[in-house]
Amino acid sequence: MVNPLTPVEQLLHEYEDDVHGFGQHGAHGELLIPGEVLMTEADVLLAYTEESRLPAGVEQWIRVPLHTVLSRLVATKPRLHVNPGLPYEAEFDFAELAEAAAEHMRTCGCGERPTATRETSRWVDAEGRRFFVVPHKDSARLRGCLIGGAIGDALGANTENLPMEVVYERHGPAGITDLPEKPDITDDTQMTLFTFEAVIRAHVRERISGEREITGITQNAYQRWLHTQKTPWDKARGVHSTLDEPDGWLITHGDLFRMRAPGLTCTSALQEYARTGEQATITKPVNDSKGCGGAMRVAPVALADDDPAVVFALAAANAALTHGHPSGYLSAAVFAVLVHQLLRGKDLLDALDVALDSLVRREGHEEVVAAIEHALELAALGEPSVARVEELGRGGVGDTALAIALYSVLVTDDPNEALLISVNHGGDNDSTASMAGNLAGALHGVGKIRPDWVERVQFRPVIDQMVADWEIETSQAAPVGREWFVRYPPI
Repeated sequence: MVNPLTPVEQLLHEYEDDVHGFGQHGAHGELLIPGEVLMTEADVLLAYTEESRLPAGVEQWIRVPLHTVLSRLVATKPRLHVNPGLPYEAEFDFAELAEAAAEHMRTCGCGERPTATRETSRWVDAEGRRFFVVPHKDSARLRGCLIGGAIGDALGANTENLPMEVVYERHGPAGITDLPEKPDITDDTQMTLFTFEAVIRAHVRERISGEREITGITQNAYQRWLHTQKTPWDKARGVHSTLDEPDGWLITHGDLFRMRAPGLTCTSALQEYARTGEQATITKPVNDSKGCGGAMRVAPVALADDDPAVVFALAAANAALTHGHPSGYLSAAVFAVLVHQLLRGKDLLDALDVALDSLVRREGHEEVVAAIEHALELAALGEPSVARVEELGRGGVGDTALAIALYSVLVTDDPNEALLISVNHGGDNDSTASMAGNLAGALHGVGKIRPDWVERVQFRPVIDQMVADWEIETSQAAPVGREWFVRYPPI
C-alpha cells in the first residue's frame, strides 16, 4: 500500500510552481528541517514533507509550520528547497512565499491568536537555539497492540463461526497456523481504526478548545464506518450532521469501503442513531445485546486518559452506543483497562487487578467476573488446547470473547502462539483473536510478533501512520495548522 500524501505534498501537487497559491494555502502546513540548524545562517533552507524523506542518518529535526519558518525563524531571505532530489520537490523564493503567506495570515487572523505566540516560543531551546527536536518515541507496544489485533482479525477472517472440523479440513490437523494468502481484516479492525481516529480527534478538540468530548466524537466516527458498509452518507451521517460528505483522513482509504461481515447489532444500532439522533447510553440502552462487538473495537480508548477508572468509564460508554447489556459494555471496559495498563508496562495479572477494581463496583458485573475467573483457572492448568478454549464459550458475547483473549495470552509467553490459540476454536474466532492480538501486542511489543505477519497484514501502513499522528498530536510540537484540522477535524 502506498503511503498517503501529507497535507503539504497535496498542496505541492496541486500548486506545483505557483508560489502564491502554495503560500496562501500552505501557511499552516508543517515541514521538517533536518539537523541542529541556526536557521539565520542558511542560504538555501532545506525542508522535507515527512520523516521518511529525511536524509539517512538524521536524528534531529524541526517540525514546524511554514508560517513560523517565514515570519519568526529566518532573519535572512534564503530560498526554500523542499524535498531536494525526491518526489514532490519544489523550490521557492523566500520573499515571494513570505508575502503570500502574510496575505493568508492577515485574512485568517491566526497570527494574532494566543496559540501562535505559544507555538513560536517553542522553537527556541534553553540555549537560545532556534529549533525544536522531535524526540523518537518507543511506539512498540502501541504498534504491537493495533497490528497484533489486525493480525488476529485476519487469521480468523475466513473461518468465523465455523466448527473446528471444517477448520481442520481447510487447514490441516494443526488448524490455523498462518495468515491466509490474502490477509484481509474484518469489521473488528475497521471499527478499531475508527475508534483510534475518534481518540485523536477528541484530543485535538480538547487541545484547541479545552472541551472534553469523546463519546459523541466516537459516535460520529462509527457513523462514518457505517457509511463504508454500503449505507449512503445521507442515511449514515445522522440527523445532527450537516456535512455533505464524511470528513477526515481515514475515510479517504478506499479499501475501507468493503463489506467485512459487519455485526448486525452494531449496524442496526448505528442506523437507529442516524434516524433518531438519540445517542444510546448505559441508562438509555439501544438494545439488550451482550455481543462482543462493543469489546472488540475499544483498545484505542486506552489512550484517552491516564486514569484507568476514567478509561473504564469511557470504554463502557463507547460499547453502550451499540450494546446495551452489562456483559457487553463491562467486558469492553475491562478490556480497555487491560490495554491501558499493558501499554504502561504492567504484566497481565497486575493489569487485571486494576480492571477488576472498577468492574466489581458496577451493577451487572457477575457474568464478566465469572468469565474472567474461568479463564484464570484454565490458564493455571497450562497445556492450551482447543477443548479448553471452547470450554470458555464461543466468543460471540463480550464476556466469553474477553475470557478467550485473556486465557490465550495468559497461557503462553509467546504472542504468536497466543494468537493461534485464540483463533483455533469453533466460534467468533476473528474477534477473539483480534482481542488477544491487542493484548499480546501491548504486552510484548510489535518486535515479538512474526515479522512476516506484521509486514503482510492489511492496513499495517495505515496503523503505522495513525500511531505516528498520535505521537505528533500528543507531543510538545502538536500542530495548530489548518491542514491538521482537516486531517483530524475535532468533531
